[in-house]
Amino acid sequence: MLCPRTQSALKKINVGRVPVYVSEACGGVFLENQTLKQFECPRDERGEALVKHLRQFHTELNSLQHRVNCPVCEKTVMLRRFYSPLHVVEIDECPGCGGIWLDAGELEKLQSLMLNEKERALLRHDLMREHDTIEIKGLPHSRDNWHKRSDKVDAFFDIASYITNLF
Repeated sequence: MLCPRTQSALKKINVGRVPVYVSEACGGVFLENQTLKQFECPRDERGEALVKHLRQFHTELNSLQHRVNCPVCEKTVMLRRFYSPLHVVEIDECPGCGGIWLDAGELEKLQSLMLNEKERALLRHDLMREHDTIEIKGLPHSRDNWHKRSDKVDAFFDIASYITNLF
């Protein structure tokens, strides 16, 4: 396989028994379908080890806007998209095989966006507080009184709010 940016050979390495393909010419990495999830947590040894390994090859590229072909599906142009709704890290994804190409530094940026469990709980709590006054309307079910249904929905939100306050 060839690096989509520099056309140099990609080197296959195993990080915690997970194969990845590294470009020593530019510091990019190709991850097979569904492999990225195993490296996105910065506190995980596997993710930390890969970032550390990639840092030694980090090279600034002229333009990341240039579309690249997939190293596996050589004639398929990879789609450039944002990894998260925060629109911070753009990744290249193959529509054919689902592989991901990360340019130099993108894995580290991606890891910096990941929330730990406490931060996720606080975010859930804030979202629940923001949407506390949700009112669900619709036609009553033939076997249920509408006022009983709305009580159930209110009870659900009370339970959800209580659970998020525990964390």
